[in-house]
Amino acid sequence: MEKKKGVLGIIDKPAFLLPTILILAAVIFGAVAPEAFSNASNAAFSFTTKYFSWFYAFGVSLLIAFCFWAAFSKYGNIKLGGKNAKPTMSFVSWFFVTLISGIAIGIVYWSVGEPINNLVTPPTFTGWEPYSADAAEGALKFNFLHWGIHPYAIYTAAGLCCAFIILNGKRRFSISSSLYPLIGDRSEGIIGKLVNGLCMFAILGGMGTSLGFGVSQFCTGVNYVFGTNISDNLISIFFIGVVLILAISTACTGLQKGIKPASHFNMYVYFALMVWAFIFGGTLFILNNTTSAIGQYFAFLIPESFYLEPVKETGWVGSWSIFYWAWWLSFAPVVGIFLIKLAQGRTIRQFVLVNLIAPTIFAIAWFGIFGSSSIQMEMAGSNIAADIAEWGAPVALFAYVKNLPLTPVLFALVFIAIIISITTMVNAMVFTLSDMSTKAEYLKEGALSKSSSNILKIYWGLIIGLTAFILLFSGGLGALQTASVVCGLPILALLLVMAVSYIKSMRQRSKYDMTLTEEEKSELLQEELGETSEATIPAKAANE
Repeated sequence: MEKKKGVLGIIDKPAFLLPTILILAAVIFGAVAPEAFSNASNAAFSFTTKYFSWFYAFGVSLLIAFCFWAAFSKYGNIKLGGKNAKPTMSFVSWFFVTLISGIAIGIVYWSVGEPINNLVTPPTFTGWEPYSADAAEGALKFNFLHWGIHPYAIYTAAGLCCAFIILNGKRRFSISSSLYPLIGDRSEGIIGKLVNGLCMFAILGGMGTSLGFGVSQFCTGVNYVFGTNISDNLISIFFIGVVLILAISTACTGLQKGIKPASHFNMYVYFALMVWAFIFGGTLFILNNTTSAIGQYFAFLIPESFYLEPVKETGWVGSWSIFYWAWWLSFAPVVGIFLIKLAQGRTIRQFVLVNLIAPTIFAIAWFGIFGSSSIQMEMAGSNIAADIAEWGAPVALFAYVKNLPLTPVLFALVFIAIIISITTMVNAMVFTLSDMSTKAEYLKEGALSKSSSNILKIYWGLIIGLTAFILLFSGGLGALQTASVVCGLPILALLLVMAVSYIKSMRQRSKYDMTLTEEEKSELLQEELGETSEATIPAKAANE
């Protein structure tokens, strides 16, 4: 059918054109007037953090609670795709793809940089002195706050809200389908188009920014490791070119033959770096400090999730915690809907365990190893902080591995980790964007049995690459990052509405689950009506 129609015939034009227009407008604005673009983006972000930090704190915490409710309520045993649905990959592969498709380049970039920053310049409101014992022992709990339960709960919530209605409700593969239980067919109308367009714009801006992080880390690493002074422009062209070729080719190859093997390779590189750092980076201190940090993390998880320093007003919470949450939110809908591709044949409880709990454990282990080890080295007199001060945050991981045995091999692994991390992020998003911009009739059941045109995948890959490339050289990339993060505010509101819609679909499953037989629907309807009647009895008694 695709060959008969051609690529123009299968494109969902509103889903294709709206984010394209928005991102092109942002790129042109950023390239032509980078300073004005930066000022406008910073003003918008400052406004949202000043007046809506409370909403971020409450909203993200509600999403965490929502995920745990979904997993451990009576609905947790519902199988996505229906009772006869079969998983498309093993638990290990599922976890690998899930972890890598989300924030892989982030943990590579900040693995050493953020712990050292918390040691050298501790959060102002803590009152800790730089390089003090308090700063050394307390640094990691903030890393865990930023890279643990919160980001993965945001992604998992977005995926949950779409998974049931798409896989069981047989709705089209789009974010707006999650609103169907609340607004019906209007989820496919102008409201749905705007929702999808906003989310696709946010991910395009966010991916362009992530690619920029990878570029800066790779460029700085080349000159730092080899003692050269090569122009960042030349290295950037090479890096973006390599990433785009790898990302587009793996996306075009498909989920099973392209994205899954790339994710496996990425994880093997991560494990190699982690094991080496654990063995030679101060094993005992890593174990003791990470264990202590885990205890501190869970002790202050709830208080710190709501803490906004209303009197001290140092600005740290807004520039770090709120910024991170807004950044994850800008990614969440498209990352979440990608997670659906891996969920066929799994229960809702398994979905939460693999997408929320398992990645959180990995993030704690990752930052526990690299953060603890780098803090110990810095306290012992290494030059990690000095190199960061001279070269910038992108050099942090290179400055750390310089202190370990087999440094040349580790440098190579870090370069590979940077390239493959950003590649696996881009290919997952390219895969999802191309499916979202394809007409519903050409993608059945969440794009599990079919995939979109490779021409669309090439298009979205080039859009991401060109966005990063143009704004990197014009100086507008940081402003685009801020602009995309501003989208986190409306997306948080959207996710909360989606969660309400999901709860309704669970309470009225007989109406929305198209995988049930007529007999099963009838039995379930009687059960739902019985629960409704029981719920009204206390209310009636109270009124009487």
